[in-house]
Amino acid sequence: MLRRLLVPALLLAAASATRAQEAKTEPSPVDQAMEDFKAGEYAKVVADLEDLPAEDPRYPKAQYLVGESWLALGDGEVAEKVFRGLLAKKPDSSPLLAGVGRALTLQGKPDEAMEFLKKAVKADPKDAAARRAVGECLAAQNKPAEARKELEAAVRLDPKDPLTARALVEVCVRAGDTGAAGKAAEALRQADPKSGMGDFLVGLALDRKGDSKGAIAAYEAALAKDPKLLDSHKNLAILCIADNPTYQDKERTKKALEHFAKYFELGGKDEELRKLYEQIKSFAAPGTPTGR
Repeated sequence: MLRRLLVPALLLAAASATRAQEAKTEPSPVDQAMEDFKAGEYAKVVADLEDLPAEDPRYPKAQYLVGESWLALGDGEVAEKVFRGLLAKKPDSSPLLAGVGRALTLQGKPDEAMEFLKKAVKADPKDAAARRAVGECLAAQNKPAEARKELEAAVRLDPKDPLTARALVEVCVRAGDTGAAGKAAEALRQADPKSGMGDFLVGLALDRKGDSKGAIAAYEAALAKDPKLLDSHKNLAILCIADNPTYQDKERTKKALEHFAKYFELGGKDEELRKLYEQIKSFAAPGTPTGR
């Protein structure tokens, strides 16, 4: 009798232990959001955290992730609202001040943005992200020399930050200094060899220099490390048809179509490129994959 009672009791205990173990291993919404953020799944971050209660101790951290995700998704207005809500409770936070400033820059309000960004740098002069945001804002104000100086300072603070390196390379490219752009890109590639951004920026510098063959190789190297690098797909597609205007080179046309398709699949929103993509598909030789 005792044995018959003991076996079910042990089974119940084992089942309870299994459920407890499963509960422990299941990630919290904040942990899941952090993983999605690292993976570049910004829309998922917002969805992960939309039901998180304000009384949760990790709520401020979660909302910061939401604000950063909205910035990455290109919605400066919503990002500004999120960062301002957090800033009301922590008015001297450099990341939050910079967040509001970046959101305003994204909305085309660089003068208003600079007020917040100056406060961010004053609150923490070693905050590389804040310095980067100042540089981006100066670029938006059409002050390339000052922007470059700020971005170079930000790179010194954090040589591995891909966003800072990208901002610096883009400022140099717009100024026509492809040599400096290439050096900044190579510096990131050396500082963080695992990041696809370094290869992408090398490709961008070569692209603007007119070395399409070298640029294509660099963009492909970037995608080998990070298949979700949206602009690598975009630039590769454009380069594959730049010297192939009548689409006679079937291999290049095929590659262009593949990368255009991936660009839009990942959320690319360039409507001019969409028109070009549709045009190429309509002219593509029979049997050429169209990405549909």
